[in-house]
Amino acid sequence: MTSPKAKILLVDDHTLILQGIKHVVSQMPEIEKVYTASSGAEAMLLIAMQPFDIYLLDVELPDTNGFELIETILQKHPEARILINTMHEEIWILKRLTKASISGAILKSADINELTLAIQTILKGGQYLCKRFKSILNRMQTEEQIKEQLTLREMEVLQAIAKGFNTREIAELLHVSNNTIETHRKSLMSKLEARNAVDLVLKAINLGIIPLDSK
Repeated sequence: MTSPKAKILLVDDHTLILQGIKHVVSQMPEIEKVYTASSGAEAMLLIAMQPFDIYLLDVELPDTNGFELIETILQKHPEARILINTMHEEIWILKRLTKASISGAILKSADINELTLAIQTILKGGQYLCKRFKSILNRMQTEEQIKEQLTLREMEVLQAIAKGFNTREIAELLHVSNNTIETHRKSLMSKLEARNAVDLVLKAINLGIIPLDSK
């Protein structure tokens, strides 16, 4: 027995992208009908009229915050399956998405195969993250693991090194001996697998342990 075909709502304020996705999705055998909205207001009207089997949303819309739209959908339909299609790959975006009870996320740069695979996976009850987002998540987990390994004093020393302070200056700043600072420095080099002070700071910045403006 074949599964009933799905209704999908596409929400994106870029007409070319919206029509391109509609063209691809409408040819999928799993899809019965494709609805489109180019704004949050249009999407809300459609959502008020009926539930959809899957929602494909952009998080950046001209008249509403995409995360607010996600919340609205989930309030009306707690079991809603939501796939985010975004051009943003910043860590703060992904952190918000992972807390938003969505079913998946892909980048707008994804090819047709990945788009259809994401929709098929979610319609079957699964979750889908594109390779880029998986890579960012792994990086976030690595960052958190390293942060957990660093003591408060090591963080203070690391921030001082990033500002260009030498061992003597850091020792005076923190009111400890030079030997104590050297011990912390060696520990930091080991934990971040750094070759020297410059490498240490660059790795700390790349991992998000210290902000870029700490340099």
